[in-house]
Amino acid sequence: MIAPLLAAVEELFLGRPPERLGVAVSGGGDSIALLCVLAQFAKDHKIELHVITIDHGLRPETKDEITLVTDLCATWDLPHHVEYWTGWEGAGNLQAAAREARYALMADWAYGNQITHVALGHTADDQAETFLMRLARGAGVDGLSSMQSRRVQHGITWVRPFLRVERSALRTFLRASRVDWSEDPSNENRDFERVRVRDALTVLGTLGVQTDTLVDVAENMSRAREALDWQTFLSARDSATLSHGAVAIDLRKFRMLPAEISRRLLVHAITWIAQNDYPPRRDAVAQALGAVRASRGATLAGCQVIVEKNVIWVIRELITLTDVTCEVGDMWDDRWLITGPEDDPDFEVRALGLKGLGLIENWRELGVPRAALAVTPAVWYDGRIVAAPVAQPDPEWVAELDGGQDAFFAALLSH
Repeated sequence: MIAPLLAAVEELFLGRPPERLGVAVSGGGDSIALLCVLAQFAKDHKIELHVITIDHGLRPETKDEITLVTDLCATWDLPHHVEYWTGWEGAGNLQAAAREARYALMADWAYGNQITHVALGHTADDQAETFLMRLARGAGVDGLSSMQSRRVQHGITWVRPFLRVERSALRTFLRASRVDWSEDPSNENRDFERVRVRDALTVLGTLGVQTDTLVDVAENMSRAREALDWQTFLSARDSATLSHGAVAIDLRKFRMLPAEISRRLLVHAITWIAQNDYPPRRDAVAQALGAVRASRGATLAGCQVIVEKNVIWVIRELITLTDVTCEVGDMWDDRWLITGPEDDPDFEVRALGLKGLGLIENWRELGVPRAALAVTPAVWYDGRIVAAPVAQPDPEWVAELDGGQDAFFAALLSH
């Protein structure tokens, strides 16, 4: 019964598994089944398997679940680490905050243990449930696309071997293997959207809309997304350039693009410049697109969009950089690395600003909007400019974009 599950793992790694593999195990059936399969997989391939459990401190049952995982790991002599989350302050979306914290904690743990890949127990049911929840919110192609079996985030490759395996099949495997698991009582709490969606899936099943049907549709959406991403990449190569850290798009070519491709190009420029994990809201993007097509500017998601001389400039919003500082040699605004002949700790890297730009002669000769240069990094000391290598090239001081000049284009195809 383990053979098809092992085959799913084998297929994911294509015969080249990592030397060290992490697996996230909560104690629930999905992750316990994943642990059982990976324990055998690790033994077969002489892989060093590490197990992590995140305790969010939100449920008293978690202690028993951790004990269950610890005991199971002991039977296979696997290292088990428990990480505790204490960052919840009672504001905002609890589930979203817990999810973000979970990934960050696991990434830090993996990095500290030289683990490059971490396996997650998401199943076909998770795919179908997520699809329906996003459908209810009116999501487009990207939102309705399937989860990825491999994804790089926080410098770690996250793998999901069971995205084509239904939850019931994993429970059957565990019973046959005589392995216990814990059931999270919140899975019966209909205050949670996902639980209500599971009820809806039962009703849809009577109409012939099965879990595997929704998984197929989500995968079809993923292929459509890939095609749109590729077309956006080609359009970006034709119409966009990177200039002084800003994205510059030819307005005439932009207006000729299909609506969805122009939308994707603008959204990508904004998220890349601001280094945001998520795109801006749909309504804000629609307003910005309307403004651009009318040759007007817009501000959204920490960025300014400026139209000047038939060029669309996407730049950082200066006000968001007011308190962004670092030392020479560190990454500024998650985008720029400044190096030079001195790394005096009293030197401070921060935005050049309009006042600082006013101290630079001949900046207009660069052919870059004033606002675009004002948000570039500069080195300051005691209120005086030491260097502004983007706005005023300097043979000794260098400002480099993280990933280089092609990073903007490469990011279009990164997922």
